[in-house]
Amino acid sequence: MLHDIHTRALKRASEILGGEDKLMIFLGASEVDYSTWVNQHELPRNIFLRLVDLITDDDVRRVAASTHR
Repeated sequence: MLHDIHTRALKRASEILGGEDKLMIFLGASEVDYSTWVNQHELPRNIFLRLVDLITDDDVRRVAASTHR
């Protein structure tokens, strides 16, 4: 089972992109890849870092949007 931080990163990235299918497309992953990752102890480093970038970019956009009202 994935570390909590990895599970939360997958969930948040999926929310940002609009679902797991869109997340798999973003990551260039098949359903088998995705299923394999979810059942491991941790995500591959490159995948986790892509999720972190996506989440960070979304957070930055939200902060910028809220300060420009």
